[in-house]
Amino acid sequence: MRLSYIIITGLLLLTVSSRGQEQLSLEQCRTMALEYNKTLKISDLQLKEAEANRKQARTAYLPMIDGTGTAMFLPQLDDVEVPGFHLPTADTDGNITGVSDVYFPGMKLETERLRIFQAQLGMQIPIYAGGQIRYANKMADKGLEIATNAYQLESDQVVLNTDVVYWQVVALKENIKVANKYVEMLDSLEQQLKVMYDIGLVPKSEQLKVSVQKNEAELNLVRAKNGYTLMQMNLCQTIGLPLNTELNVVEDLNNDPEMINLNNALNMALNNRNELHILNGQVAISELQKKTVAAQYRPSLGAQVAYGYTEVPNLISGSYQTTASARLSIPIIHWGEKKHKMDAARYQQQQAQIKLDETSELVQLEVQQYMLQLTESYDAIVLAKKGKVEAEESLSEVVLSYENGLNTTTDLLNAQASWQRAQAGLLEALANYEIAKTTYYKGVGLLRSDT
Repeated sequence: MRLSYIIITGLLLLTVSSRGQEQLSLEQCRTMALEYNKTLKISDLQLKEAEANRKQARTAYLPMIDGTGTAMFLPQLDDVEVPGFHLPTADTDGNITGVSDVYFPGMKLETERLRIFQAQLGMQIPIYAGGQIRYANKMADKGLEIATNAYQLESDQVVLNTDVVYWQVVALKENIKVANKYVEMLDSLEQQLKVMYDIGLVPKSEQLKVSVQKNEAELNLVRAKNGYTLMQMNLCQTIGLPLNTELNVVEDLNNDPEMINLNNALNMALNNRNELHILNGQVAISELQKKTVAAQYRPSLGAQVAYGYTEVPNLISGSYQTTASARLSIPIIHWGEKKHKMDAARYQQQQAQIKLDETSELVQLEVQQYMLQLTESYDAIVLAKKGKVEAEESLSEVVLSYENGLNTTTDLLNAQASWQRAQAGLLEALANYEIAKTTYYKGVGLLRSDT
């Protein structure tokens, strides 16, 4: 009974442990980071805002229908007295000729505590506004394009940040394996020298040399493990997992990467970079703003149709009326206002164009740097591979010579240290190339479609 309990408990613990470790690929991390990133969520809300503004601009083409109601009470208004008078006489042409004997006795209008009730349903129809509505819609369209490009720009940055952390985790994971193997090599040598010292074949100093090197290697291994833990936490924060989540990155470093074709990189960047699309949109908006200013000083025509109800108790019975009207506005004299506004709009357009031109130059310079970094990273892999092969050959030869008494302990320790540095150097070069590759794709505007 007790044995069954122990087995079941062990299986449950094993299940919980396996569930606690997240198996994550690079693409999974990218997706999680895009879903979690708060800056990207703000960018998404700005995109939705731009879409709402675009829809709102479309409504300017449609008639506007408004309902109004008014209730007025004048408590201090006195009754209106109309005095009596004799009615005048007139000839057949309507000319007043005198006063008749007919007397109008006068009357009293009950306006004390006057109340007025009105209700109206009106429809306003824009007929011609000088092009302002059309330009406003075009600006809203450009605003949506800018927001879309801004969202993609932020997405690319999130992907790049995720890739950097992910490949650093992968490299550290592999480096810990190398560091463990290096410690094992030193431990084996230390045990071997201990035996040789015990039987009097080597002095104590030879064993101590190895012990000192081993202690340093173990300290470096502890540092590597701590760095790996911190980098895992960094990745967890990037993708939105609790910091203490145990991760297992499933991607491996590619030992034989292919060099990317860098032809036409500058043209791709100028055509694809979201920053340039955003600035192009801003230039277009500034041009539309200038046209809008000109449209404000053109004639505008609108119409209104209304249906309403009016009642003044004790004076006017309630009645319904239908009214139709049109309004034509023609700007005549504004004392140079149009010219000054047009000048300001033109200066804004020139500023937007200059900023676009400057950013285009900076983008080209940036892409050149990314190309150099990518080339250097690839060359570093070639050299690191060569260094690794040479370090392995050197270590094999020194081990053989050491066993035959032709090399000293110091020679062997140096060869092992060179081996460890060569292994770590290659891992670093491979990770740097993956990061440089992502950076290059972002630089030419092809990050999400090509990687």
